[in-house]
Amino acid sequence: MSSKWRWNSIDLWVSEQDIGRDIKRAELFVLDATESVYQFFGAGSRKYPTKGLVIGSANRLSLETDAIGNTSRTLTTPWGSVTTLRINSIKFSTKKYAGATIDGVSYTADVTPIYDFEIEFITA
Repeated sequence: MSSKWRWNSIDLWVSEQDIGRDIKRAELFVLDATESVYQFFGAGSRKYPTKGLVIGSANRLSLETDAIGNTSRTLTTPWGSVTTLRINSIKFSTKKYAGATIDGVSYTADVTPIYDFEIEFITA
């Protein structure tokens, strides 16, 4: 099961998403102490690892162009929009299929490729 999301003008069919953030701490070992001490250094960007489908070579190439160009965009989900996100990492694999109907539109493999994707969006 997936839901329809939008990255700028590109439809993404998202099946999985996580939300995370890297917290930077260092563990300090104090001489003659029984416990270590943690020093907080800050938090990194919020990360949104996302998996799903994207339809067509033009949409795949647009996503790659945004990733390479470090372009900030709005990601619209069924629950609202997140503005000023960037693509941190991106990976595609071609879906093997004969024909499909997605959102009422029919596709055939010889005309329109469908790609599985793994994209990690980050806050800009």
